[in-house]
Amino acid sequence: MNPTAAKLARAYEPMIKFVGTKHPILKHNTDKILPHPCTVNGLIPGGAETVQVADFMKNYTPFQVVPYKNSKANSSIAGSSKYQFTDRALKADEVSSINDLPLRFHYKPIDEAELEVINGGGAY
Repeated sequence: MNPTAAKLARAYEPMIKFVGTKHPILKHNTDKILPHPCTVNGLIPGGAETVQVADFMKNYTPFQVVPYKNSKANSSIAGSSKYQFTDRALKADEVSSINDLPLRFHYKPIDEAELEVINGGGAY
C-alpha cells in the first residue's frame, strides 16, 4: 500500500490539544429583562432610572425643530422642507463652533514632514 494512502486512511487527529472539558451552554430566561452583570446600580435599559434619548439629545442640539406652517404659495418652491430650523440660545457649557473651545481641543495642524509622508503614499 502507498504510504500516502495509509496516512489518509486513518482518522484526522488535530495537533492542538485543549485542556479541560467543554464549556457549558447557558440557557437564558428571555421572559424577564435583567440588568447586565457589569452595570452600575442594576440599571435596566429603558427603565425609570435611565435618561431617555430625546431628553439626553436636547442638550446637544444647537437648534430647535419647529414644524413648518405650510401655505400654498410655499408648497411649490423646489427644495422646501416641512420643517423649519430656528436657532436657540446656547445653554451653559455649550459652544456653537469647535473654535470656541479651549486650544487643547482644537485640531492640531499637519506639519510638513507628515504631509510629505501622506502625499508619498505612506512609505518612509
